[in-house]
Amino acid sequence: MAEQVEPYDLVLGFPLRWEPNAPHALFLSDDEGRVALAQVAHPDDPDQRCVVLVWDDAIFAEMTPPNDEARHLHRLYDAGLRDVMWVGIVRDSALATQLRPMWAKVGERSATPLHYVVLSKECVIEVLAMNVDCLRIPGAPREAALAIFLS
Repeated sequence: MAEQVEPYDLVLGFPLRWEPNAPHALFLSDDEGRVALAQVAHPDDPDQRCVVLVWDDAIFAEMTPPNDEARHLHRLYDAGLRDVMWVGIVRDSALATQLRPMWAKVGERSATPLHYVVLSKECVIEVLAMNVDCLRIPGAPREAALAIFLS
């Protein structure tokens, strides 16, 4: 099957979205598979704390171009990324298939991680991990992301 991107909604009691025009996203990862992405809350959100996505047991994480103006050039754009506003899941991920030999030899992992795609103002974030959580943390994205690793 060909890979397909589908919009992904976390059920959190509030809409998962952030300021679409603020280029202040901060993306951090460590060598234990923890990844955090912090972004400014959407202006309409009554909770103005940073939106922080946190992945555990990540086997792949990257933040790369294109920005919002060139997103139509992303390799997944015609596979459904064009219909994603905030977070997407890549079904039948070619990236997961390519990386499987590496993670299958580490520990007891046998399940296939999910391939998450997150859109930000200046980049596209891709993470392969078993799950994602969303936290709200006060402060600027830099402080909010760092708080994940300092707790």
